[in-house]
This record gives sequence, structure tokens and C-alpha cells, in this order.
Amino acid sequence: MFLVRLIYCSTPSGVGDADIEDILDRSRANNALDGITGVLLYDGTHFLQVLEGGRSAVSKRFIVICNDKRHRDVELMELSPIRARRFPHWTMAYVGGTGLDEVIVSTYTAGGFDPRRMINMDGVMDMVWRLSQ
Repeated sequence: MFLVRLIYCSTPSGVGDADIEDILDRSRANNALDGITGVLLYDGTHFLQVLEGGRSAVSKRFIVICNDKRHRDVELMELSPIRARRFPHWTMAYVGGTGLDEVIVSTYTAGGFDPRRMINMDGVMDMVWRLSQ
């Protein structure tokens, strides 16, 4: 299988706690079926998500996300081939609220968690990895 990693960010639209639970429940079920793994970060203002899996499955999932009314201003940050998954055991890990450690976030961004200001994708992946541990 040809593996890819897709990183995107978006602005939540009308998203509450119940919506986050729904997103996570559906993502975990669908991703398990489609061989997709990854992690979702959410601070109430931004989504940042990393998806890993087969190119076709990840592309189809991204189209679904782009058409989901809970996401506005969806921005593809990176789509690249990978040799191995960084998150092989997580159908969808989640880091939100107090899990977004300000010390870790400030190492990668000035002024708080804002994925649109992050241009170094290696830094994004390092930050996501550290936050998800």
C-alpha cells in the first residue's frame, strides 16, 4: 500500500462538546474500516488534524471533511508520501482543551495555537507528537 500523510487545519463552525464526541466516534469507526490513523487537535478556535493511510482512503476522507459543515476555511497544509505511520495504533487520537500544553505549543508557535501560522511541517509533526504523548 502506498502510504501518505495529510495535515490540514480548519476553523470550527458551530462546534460544541457533543460535536467533538460525534466527530471522534465516527472518525474512529470509519478510520478503522478504511485503514486510516491519526490525531486531531482542537482548542475551541482551530482544528489541526494529521491523517495517515492509503492515498485513496486519505483523499476520500479529506473530501468528506471539506464538505462537513462543522469545518470552515479548510486548508491543506501537507500531503506527502511516507514510509511508515507516525501514529500506527490510533484510529483517531485526540488532544484538546488542557491537553494542548501551552509550553509545548509555545515552542512551535508564538502567541498560542494557530496552525495557519505554522509553516514548518516537521515542526508541526513534532508538536503533534509531543502533545499526543
